[in-house]
Amino acid sequence: MKVIVIMAGGAGERFWPLSRHDQPKQLLKLTGSGQSLLEEAVERSMAIVPPANIYIATGKNLQKAIQDADLGIPNDNIIAEPSKRNTSGCLIFAAATILARYNLSPEELTMGVLTADHRIPDTTPFVNTVEAAFAAAEKHNALVTIGIQPVRPETGYGYIEIAEDNQIHDDEQNPCYKVASFREKPNAQDAEKYIASSRFLWNSGMFFWRLSTFQNEFGRANPVMAQTLEDLTDALMDQNPERAAQIFKALPNISIDYALMEKAAHVMVIPGKFVWDDLGSWDVLDRTIPRDNSGNVQVGEPILIDCQNCIVYNASGQKQIAVGAVGLKDMIVVVSNDSLLIIPKNRAQEVRKVVVALRDKDAEQI
Repeated sequence: MKVIVIMAGGAGERFWPLSRHDQPKQLLKLTGSGQSLLEEAVERSMAIVPPANIYIATGKNLQKAIQDADLGIPNDNIIAEPSKRNTSGCLIFAAATILARYNLSPEELTMGVLTADHRIPDTTPFVNTVEAAFAAAEKHNALVTIGIQPVRPETGYGYIEIAEDNQIHDDEQNPCYKVASFREKPNAQDAEKYIASSRFLWNSGMFFWRLSTFQNEFGRANPVMAQTLEDLTDALMDQNPERAAQIFKALPNISIDYALMEKAAHVMVIPGKFVWDDLGSWDVLDRTIPRDNSGNVQVGEPILIDCQNCIVYNASGQKQIAVGAVGLKDMIVVVSNDSLLIIPKNRAQEVRKVVVALRDKDAEQI
């Protein structure tokens, strides 16, 4: 049985002032499709598995908001982690939940992990790649990830290094390779070298594995966390959420890359043959929403006069708040009902500093 887990627990603070504690990035409409990022992710997943086999892993503070979004999957499949423990905790809790719910052995359950903050406009090539990743995970008992062919020397993404000698999956349309290493976000010089070598892919953060492989590889890479997975599964099977929360709380707050992928013995990567973008900060709207003749992205009917290469996002719309900008260049302006952000495009990553400062002041607008 194949199941898909969509990770949707992040806050997306770099999309403040629209992204808030109870209305995070994944519930925003940022691609011009008219759907939220999470709606798009669920719709793509429904092309691969039935709705009953789609799970959303999130935090307690977001569970009701996601249920209220009426995404077409059972409410019980929107699972809330007991506390925040990064992506390793998220996926251990999701795996334990799935193991506890199905009367199947771990060998009979294959889990695909997708995220709720990607732009993937073409569903068919994406589905083909995901199905190939599922097949490779089942055939080779490996941890399989999807890598994205770089189109620029990006310093905001992690990279996957392909082993030099090794195509090991026999799908001609979607070849699969052994992974030599995972690399953290590089500096500009290293990113240029990665691109020039043609052996590096962007790390998409999408994973596929039999749950038996997940258990076994965790047993080798991190025996303590593997035992936590086993104990957590037992607690959930016994329908003891208090004990499950206590067990979960002992997990370290680290990513799945650090906890497992970088240490695992059997890791493979399939290059994704589809358009992909990681929506990390406001400047990405230049790539997701059509621009006018002056290079501006406009949402919510702002009035722009003599502006170039700007992003002006009026979430309230002109009827509620009229927004005007004159003579701006390479700027981001975001207007919500109770907040205003103005920042140069080349500093879009620094929005989080505003959120931290507001949090220190106990501001309500976060």
